[in-house]
Amino acid sequence: MKNVEVAAMLNRIADLLEIKGENFFKIRAYREAVRQLDNLTTEVEAMIRGGRLRDVPGIGEAIEKKIVEYVTTGRLAFLEKLEVDVPPALLELTRVPGLGPRTAKDIYDGLGILTLDALEEVARAHRLQGLPGIKARTEENILKGLAMVKRTQGRVYFPQAWMLADSLLATLRELEGVQRAEVAGSLRRARETVGDIDLLVAAADPVTMCAAFARLPQAAEVIAQGGTRTSLRLRSGMQVDLRAVTPDQFGAAWQYFTGSQAHNVQLRSRSERMGRLKINEYGVFREDGTRLAGETEEEVYAAVGCAWIPPEIREGMGEIDAAAGGPLPALLQAGDLEGELHAHSRWSDGRSDVATMASAAQGRGYRYMALTDHTQSLTIANGLTPERFAARAAEIASVNQAMSGFRVLSGAEVDILPDGSLDLPDEVLASLEVVVASVHTALDQPPEVMTERVLRALRSPHVDVLGHPTCRRLDRRGETSVDMEVVIAEAARTGTALEINSSPMRLDLNDFWARRARDAGVMLAVDCDAHYPAEFDYPRWGSAIARRAGLTPAHVLNARDAEGVLEHCRAKAARVARISR
Repeated sequence: MKNVEVAAMLNRIADLLEIKGENFFKIRAYREAVRQLDNLTTEVEAMIRGGRLRDVPGIGEAIEKKIVEYVTTGRLAFLEKLEVDVPPALLELTRVPGLGPRTAKDIYDGLGILTLDALEEVARAHRLQGLPGIKARTEENILKGLAMVKRTQGRVYFPQAWMLADSLLATLRELEGVQRAEVAGSLRRARETVGDIDLLVAAADPVTMCAAFARLPQAAEVIAQGGTRTSLRLRSGMQVDLRAVTPDQFGAAWQYFTGSQAHNVQLRSRSERMGRLKINEYGVFREDGTRLAGETEEEVYAAVGCAWIPPEIREGMGEIDAAAGGPLPALLQAGDLEGELHAHSRWSDGRSDVATMASAAQGRGYRYMALTDHTQSLTIANGLTPERFAARAAEIASVNQAMSGFRVLSGAEVDILPDGSLDLPDEVLASLEVVVASVHTALDQPPEVMTERVLRALRSPHVDVLGHPTCRRLDRRGETSVDMEVVIAEAARTGTALEINSSPMRLDLNDFWARRARDAGVMLAVDCDAHYPAEFDYPRWGSAIARRAGLTPAHVLNARDAEGVLEHCRAKAARVARISR
């Protein structure tokens, strides 16, 4: 069982306790345990086996017992009792971004609402405003949240699905007879949301393999089983579809079950034009049944005159014609990133000191890290004043002196204020090596105001990167009303990089806007927005977005070395100076 599953269970307990109006400190204990699990780099099961679970801060005896029971049995009596006490539909309401458990309970108590449709109906009729603490703005935000839920109904964001798939693949690879197990489908293409998880296994006996898959402990329900196919529903509610093939068919099946419908239709059309070849999940065949390819994807594509196509771009958008012309450009991989341009420490709202964050970044293969703590107006994040930036400089210097082969760049995530000004004086910004500018407040400004606010920040000679440009938080809010087309044009004009924020709660920019930025000649920065060491693992998500957008290392600012980044910053300042003259 993965840490993400255990954390989800603890979060569910906390939500149910909050709905019941239980003691605040008890609820906070569960939330803190979740936070600590999110920060772990070791799997819970391993810690249980080693008797080390109590070593994790925030996990006391009571929570430890619940985790052990859940991990070892797949059930938790305490949680099941809570689910009897609280109408399950109430938790459905809390899926709406911005609608917490207590507010959901107030809505239920006041209006008897238990479904999302009923919630939308009363919100549109402005009946929520009569409830305690709910004003017109709250009602408006609930409607926006409902729209977000509808867009992703029955789907999850790909990082969550990848983490579940990792757990399943680890189990599958341990089963006798399995020679290979991989992700396929839209998840392999890193589509932003997926409805299910597709897995592909190579085994000498595919039928036996599928039967064994149906008995996995992660399964809550076997939806379908027969021959070389099995479908399960996990305890999380996610559906998983497994297809098993023989090793010589694996490449053909992996290609077939990865490509979008448009991609596969176009590939079949090409194969028919090339001497009436037939291509399916078993291989590439001549008319007489002679098999030409199938063991690897590379040979499948080669059989129809194409170079191998990265899975993230198999969407039927011209990639097949491009691959017919020769090898495609090498898309960005997480390992291409030389450094991190958006990280926080205890100086603001991070959880670790500068040395710990620098060591964690170096341990992931980075050669530098821009320390971009928040600035003074963001008091909730302990934003730094000019004086505290000066004090922080001494710690950065000390860390740089102590480390070998790694450099901490002095930076800031400066707040873009509602009028577009920056909340540090120019002389302080000029003293920093890398400046990320972001919007964190007044997120409901109208489009023309929000857009002009961001444009004003891009025109500053000190702003090198625009952080999380649309400001979305997938767990609680949608995008601001900023006009990204206009922002991209101004970023190209001023030489400002735009961020792909790799946090699984942001994924901002998405692949659509990242591609538009690339086409406009804008540099992108694939950042972690790391607040503690484990978040330096996030480039897995950001690089997947970059690959879907067709980005190569040449398009990504932090695929350069530290001096290359600083040269970009100097060039940005010089360009704005020329524009301003």
